[in-house]
Amino acid sequence: MTRSKKGLSSKEDVLNTQELADLILVCNSPRSRFIVYGMVFGGVRVSELVHLRRTWINWEESTLTVPLRQYCQCKECLQYREGIWRPKTKKGNRTIRIHPQLLPVLKEFIGSSDGLGITRQRVWQIVKELAKLAVIRHNTYPHCLRATCATILAHDNISSPGLQHVLGWARLTSAESYVKSEEKRAIKEQDEIYSKYTKDTE
Repeated sequence: MTRSKKGLSSKEDVLNTQELADLILVCNSPRSRFIVYGMVFGGVRVSELVHLRRTWINWEESTLTVPLRQYCQCKECLQYREGIWRPKTKKGNRTIRIHPQLLPVLKEFIGSSDGLGITRQRVWQIVKELAKLAVIRHNTYPHCLRATCATILAHDNISSPGLQHVLGWARLTSAESYVKSEEKRAIKEQDEIYSKYTKDTE
């Protein structure tokens, strides 16, 4: 897989199956699991992750709702947003089903702490520290974990509109690029499988 030289193209920096397994293995605290699982299996943005509260979760229905707005006393919100946090896009206000692997992690973390209580910058640092521990040899950062979520869902045949909703993207084209990539991958894999039949008939 070609990696982005600057690490800015998160789609190119998606974790493969082994890298994801290695990253999960080094998540040895409720906070680190909350950060990694939240982005990889929940598809939430960093800003959503640091503002996530118990009120976002419906335990009975296993859903998570990112609100349209939320009062917030963090330094960034007080300084730049007049104490009100909002998701990045209007589509960011969404309700999604909680992944079965994410659900126990949410219960573990939110049960003892109503929110991360750290900055977006600190989340970046933690992700990089975890990636170093996991010996992932390319640039790993929060947004590539979200892109990993998109890739996993696309590989499992989610529709473009469905993927757009889960990730909270403003444009459908963002989702379509992942779905089309999976179509190309499927055709390539089919070609590799079917080639043996061609050889057998020659």
